[in-house]
Amino acid sequence: RNGRKDGKEKTAKDYLTYEDFIFFMLSEEDKANEISVRYWFSCLDVDGDGKLNNMEMRSFYALQQHRMQSLGHEHIPFEDMLCQMIDMIKPKSDEFVVVEDFLQEECVPVSGALFDALFNLNKYVQFEQRDPFQERQKREDEFETDWDRFACMDYNRLAMEEEAREEDAMEIDWVSVDDEDEDGEDFNMGLGGASEAPF
Repeated sequence: RNGRKDGKEKTAKDYLTYEDFIFFMLSEEDKANEISVRYWFSCLDVDGDGKLNNMEMRSFYALQQHRMQSLGHEHIPFEDMLCQMIDMIKPKSDEFVVVEDFLQEECVPVSGALFDALFNLNKYVQFEQRDPFQERQKREDEFETDWDRFACMDYNRLAMEEEAREEDAMEIDWVSVDDEDEDGEDFNMGLGGASEAPF
């Protein structure tokens, strides 16, 4: 806890700093690196014993199941999800999973799937409905990490939105100019300076 002059105390958990937000974004968009794996593992390890058991994972997945039902997604039982993830991660123990299981070289690229299943429903649904052709393209593209891929795609999206706003602003400017020209012509006609005699 940090002391304050007004006598009140504020814990670091009461707010999210900019550095915390950046760390979270990096961990969220690129779950295939050791720092991200340890971050999400610590979020799941509620009792802090360094082991993830079925009860801990089930409690998080229950929230996702509620969201699936609310959003009309196909319901995926916890046992089916866990069986699929265990087949991918291949932990050394049948009773629990430790962080070292996620950090095996062959498991790191897919370890994020379990964290998505327990934290990010949208990404988990995308994983379940993934296109094998797109997955192969992703493996063969120029990006070394998921973060690089996310940053490039989001930058391009923001650039396109900015370009669209600029085009809209130019169209508004041209409409304003046309309106001013029409108003000027009506004004001259009203004075009779440019009009011809009707006879």
